[in-house]
Amino acid sequence: MVKAIVLVNIAPEKTEKTFENVKKLSEVKEAFQVYGEYDAVFVINTKTTHDIQEFVRKIRKMNGIMRTVTVIEMI
Repeated sequence: MVKAIVLVNIAPEKTEKTFENVKKLSEVKEAFQVYGEYDAVFVINTKTTHDIQEFVRKIRKMNGIMRTVTVIEMI
């Protein structure tokens, strides 16, 4: 199992809906709306690093997602 943290910037007018849509995805284990440089933090678990890449590609296509930064846990 691979764990990653995905930091996300969301368009201001779409924050709530986009946050809820990402939060519902099966890979998401924890989700937080935050203040500061990012608007949301998602902790995800996947089988492989390739799956993390696919998750990020999927959410980048969502309406409202402006930017992502991914940090992968090292074991």
